[in-house]
Amino acid sequence: MEEVKNLLEAREKQLLQLKKEKEKALKSAPEGSLRICRHGDRTQYYHREDPKDCNGVYIREKEIALAQKLAQKDYDKKVLSSIEKELNAINKYFSCYPDVGAEQVYDKLHSERKKLILPIMESDEEYVSNWEAVEYRGKEFYEDTPEFYTAKGERVRSKSEVIIADVLHREGVPYRYEYPIYISGVGDIYPDFTVLNIRTRKEILWEHFGMMDDPEYVEKAVQKIMTYEQNEILQGENLILTYETRKIPLNQKTIMRKLWQYLK
Repeated sequence: MEEVKNLLEAREKQLLQLKKEKEKALKSAPEGSLRICRHGDRTQYYHREDPKDCNGVYIREKEIALAQKLAQKDYDKKVLSSIEKELNAINKYFSCYPDVGAEQVYDKLHSERKKLILPIMESDEEYVSNWEAVEYRGKEFYEDTPEFYTAKGERVRSKSEVIIADVLHREGVPYRYEYPIYISGVGDIYPDFTVLNIRTRKEILWEHFGMMDDPEYVEKAVQKIMTYEQNEILQGENLILTYETRKIPLNQKTIMRKLWQYLK
């Protein structure tokens, strides 16, 4: 339900901007309307400045720009009328929108009453708790690899992964580090992070490529991205990608930008 509301709010914003543009265009449009008729294989255009004039003044070929402006004016008026109707429908929806959605009724109940009820869906808190409680075995660390630890005490493989993990933790975004996923024909692979968008309850993979100035590393990174794409794991949908080189390190601004784009 909240997702529908968010979509309608975005649509309302789009329509208001379009309405502003069309109203501005109509102010500079020529007076009158356009009449179009066919004579054999020829199309003729007429400018009707007086509504009582059913015929109008013939528009010569060299004045075709006037016909275009009149046609655009008629189109813009129809678009504007449609926009008004859609905005009214959206406003009516919002005026009837309940203070508490059906899915949130359970969250508002007393804790003792909750024990007696089977809700229509898990609360966000319960969903996240169960999601984070899933047990799994990540990739092993070799004995000679450096040790890096997050604020939660998890061991990761680089300073940049510490930064990503700590930002996710600070911003309340649930994540799993190197949670294995099975890809047919490939087997188990281990994305750096599997993150959860709490609002949509959608899982998104987050891969960070930290040595993009190393040609051999870049080749492997491209191969991994291609494997994802071949299995419908696509950047901008269910895959987040970040990069860095020795001279261009990852920073928190980049992480926060990704976070707000995909996880809020």
